[in-house]
Amino acid sequence: MTHGVSDSKYEFDLFVIGGGSGGVRAARVSAAHGARVALAEEYRVGGTCVIRGCVPKKLLVYGAHFAEDLRDARRFGWNVPDCQFHWKTLRDNVQQEVSRIEGFYGQTLESHGVTTLRERATVSGPHDITLASGRTITAQTILVATGATPDVPDLPGCEHGITSNEVFHLDELPKRVVVAGAGYIANEFAGIFHQLGAHVTLVNRTDVILRQYDSQITDRLLQISMAKGIEFKFNADLERIDKREGGGLRVQISGHDPLEADLLLFATGRRANTHGLGLETAGIVLGPRGAIPVDDHHRTTCDSIYAVGDVTDRVQLTPVAIREGQAFADTVFGKRECKVDYE
Repeated sequence: MTHGVSDSKYEFDLFVIGGGSGGVRAARVSAAHGARVALAEEYRVGGTCVIRGCVPKKLLVYGAHFAEDLRDARRFGWNVPDCQFHWKTLRDNVQQEVSRIEGFYGQTLESHGVTTLRERATVSGPHDITLASGRTITAQTILVATGATPDVPDLPGCEHGITSNEVFHLDELPKRVVVAGAGYIANEFAGIFHQLGAHVTLVNRTDVILRQYDSQITDRLLQISMAKGIEFKFNADLERIDKREGGGLRVQISGHDPLEADLLLFATGRRANTHGLGLETAGIVLGPRGAIPVDDHHRTTCDSIYAVGDVTDRVQLTPVAIREGQAFADTVFGKRECKVDYE
């Protein structure tokens, strides 16, 4: 299983496609083992968690929670004046913090001698990579770590909605928000927008929220959310979205009256980010929802191509992607066979 550092017939020993948590860890550790490593990222280095997931979302949660804290303070004797909230201030400060953290990822790659290419890369053969600029690169080993992307349902007017990719960059704070979905992303953003003053309606195709969580937790969360004023429409499928002439959206759902909204947020799951990657040129057949099938050592059906992180659709968590990247690097370039324990 161990490859180690190869001869010089390839430009790089390892080429990583994707600069998220798993890809950066694999690139850094492989370089530390002596490999010649390049990494291509078409957007921003850091991945979903840092750029448009955990980090900015938690900062919005912290910011939104002040609304409740300020109200509670009055009940404890504090003379709190009426406060105004400025969405653009929070939005811009969150992005400033994201950029700061992103810089650390770039510095880490640079300090380990990893060649970072800020453009899209696709697979064009078992050892071949093609960049958006047209340049072709060869590598002994290719690691795909492109993560996952929001899954938007295919229905009339779906282009009028947004996902968690765009929600951090809104120009204005909407007054009426419809959130489609009932997982943790949906519930977190429902809470954020509600605390910031929006009227929020969460639409779910079943009657259960956070279905993978313990029922005592989900029942309590539902009680708290409803008590705060968040509305829930259960057993409701999205049917169509129409853009109103005077502004806003009309969201048609089954079994309920249409909903009027200024913003529709799709939080309806995520799928492996493999569209257009060219994996078929290496004989790789994708699994359900576009996921890349891999073995216990993260190797695909092509011996020279591996995959780690959300793109394999096994456990979509940042710590898991980091551990997989570490195990890959240690196994392939560190001369030490490692497997990830998912239990």
